[in-house]
Amino acid sequence: MIRKTVVALALAWLVPLATHQLHLDFVLPVLVLAGAVAIQRGTTSLLDRVVTAGSQLFGAACVFGIAITLWPGHLHPTLIAGIALSVLVLIAAATGRVPEMPPMRKDALLAVAVAAVSLVALVPYVVRDLGGRLGLPLAGEDIARHYLLFDVIGRTGGYLFMRPEALRPFVPDAELTGIANYPQGLHFSYAVLDRFVRSSGHNAAPATAVDVMVWLLVGTYLLLALAVLWAARRIAGPGTSPARLLPVLALAAAWLVLGDPVTVLSRGYPNELAGLTCAAVLTAVVARPLTRRGEQTATVALLLVGVSFTYSLFLPYAGIVAALWAVRARLWRFWWAWLVAVAVAGLAAIGPLTAARASSGGQLLLNGTARVVDRPATALLVVLAAIGVLALRSPRLRAAGFALATAGLMAAGLGAYQLATLGRTVYYFDKLLHLLIVVALCTLGGLARLRFKATAAVAVPVVLLMVVAGGKWHTTPVAPGVKLALGKDRGSPEAARDALLIARMFPDGGGAMNVNLMSTPWRNWSGTLGAAALQGQYRNFPRWSGLLYPGGKGGTMADLDRLVADSPVPVRFFLHDPAASLLVVDTDHPSRPAVRAGQPLPVAFGDPAAPSNIEAARALAAKYPTKVQLVYATPANP
Repeated sequence: MIRKTVVALALAWLVPLATHQLHLDFVLPVLVLAGAVAIQRGTTSLLDRVVTAGSQLFGAACVFGIAITLWPGHLHPTLIAGIALSVLVLIAAATGRVPEMPPMRKDALLAVAVAAVSLVALVPYVVRDLGGRLGLPLAGEDIARHYLLFDVIGRTGGYLFMRPEALRPFVPDAELTGIANYPQGLHFSYAVLDRFVRSSGHNAAPATAVDVMVWLLVGTYLLLALAVLWAARRIAGPGTSPARLLPVLALAAAWLVLGDPVTVLSRGYPNELAGLTCAAVLTAVVARPLTRRGEQTATVALLLVGVSFTYSLFLPYAGIVAALWAVRARLWRFWWAWLVAVAVAGLAAIGPLTAARASSGGQLLLNGTARVVDRPATALLVVLAAIGVLALRSPRLRAAGFALATAGLMAAGLGAYQLATLGRTVYYFDKLLHLLIVVALCTLGGLARLRFKATAAVAVPVVLLMVVAGGKWHTTPVAPGVKLALGKDRGSPEAARDALLIARMFPDGGGAMNVNLMSTPWRNWSGTLGAAALQGQYRNFPRWSGLLYPGGKGGTMADLDRLVADSPVPVRFFLHDPAASLLVVDTDHPSRPAVRAGQPLPVAFGDPAAPSNIEAARALAAKYPTKVQLVYATPANP
């Protein structure tokens, strides 16, 4: 046994050394996952082991990031893979578990459902160019800051909440605390996976890096879909026939790609996707625990850490349902359980503590760019899930019902607080509705215990209804997922292409603030934001945001002159369309073209009496010849 362990430890380092020399590091995450799958014993099928092993690895990676931040090796793939494989070898040796292939239980129906969701979700991204793919989340704005964290973690080699000063060159001082303390478990994981994908120890050029990140974002959504469908099947129970499971999985799959969950992908919220994935797996393993107490404890503990390091808004839900399992399992009887509880409490506290440092007192009342959740459809889904868990008496279904009630009460409580304070519900209420939707989709597994005809009679019309309508009150024609699949939901592809053009011309910003004035107002604003993030120049963007933002009061020529004069770095204006304009004569009474709600803004959006973009830029270049540069560019179009 000792000899085998020594040989395995040697291979744990020799294999990563070889793959790096051959530029094949992309196989190492697969080997690590395979190793984690091979030592699982708390589940029976291959897919069960893959999901639980993947959950454990993600939580462990979040914790491992703390150590990586402190050591000088940073994110080199050989070092990370060598340690990960070594740890798996030592766990196998300590537990006496000889790696084995689990039985290939038939999961054809689940595989078909996952494949269908993957196909529908992937098509809108595969058929688009990089600008089209990036343009989808760029419309939501937050993706720029997610890329910033991903990029700077890659540059510095670890968590920024542990060394916020490393972020200072990249963000304004006013935003340093907020961005540095944003949960970074997923950004860290993305930065590590980026190294494996490219077999590199350093960051790539902006276009390559953001392309990898967008595909990792899509992959995170696909993992959410896998987790939800797997959870629904697991909660249904091992004795459920394929015929009874079919309408349940069809309904859950349709909801994932047609309804609100797909908007979390299209609007670019990777952290929320990861938090929802952890919540889905946690819901399943609490309702139907793994057969080994040790593996169950490790999985629940690491899922709590995963939620904390990605989306701490969901941590109360995760903590409550985890506590339910701990009480049912009577963990208080074991001395080691107390040690685990203390360790998990300390690690899970990192997310909310850093988030509290970054947030204002009224954080839960802030608005955002998330799409408003379809309220009636969500209520219908919750009712269906409740019927499933109440139809039969079972400890598994009672636990699932408890999870559903917990998620529902959290959303209702925040909604009541926002209504009492603001008179309406906003951003974070919709985020908790996303959690409620995911938990409800998981607990739909209870419906599989009912007769096929009854379940199908409900599932088919609900799916058809989801196809033809969507939106806040389910009155908007065409579901969000259908719009995405048909190309109706475009985001801001032109702005993304402008940002990529600017970043390709000046990868590090060229020592200047690059301002996009080439085209329409939203394209200019989003293109400037995207370019600033890609170039590592986001620090200079916020001072320009107010003037460029089409929804604001705008700015005068004097305001633009002042921005240039006060800029700590040179200003480079990108120009193209002679008709493009944004300036006004009087910000209190701006004269702008009348545009109906929902219609695109015209290129000539400024006051006709004010200078056009080209005229204003030329005037400033003449006034500040050493500080203002003009670039006449041709925007890239598909």
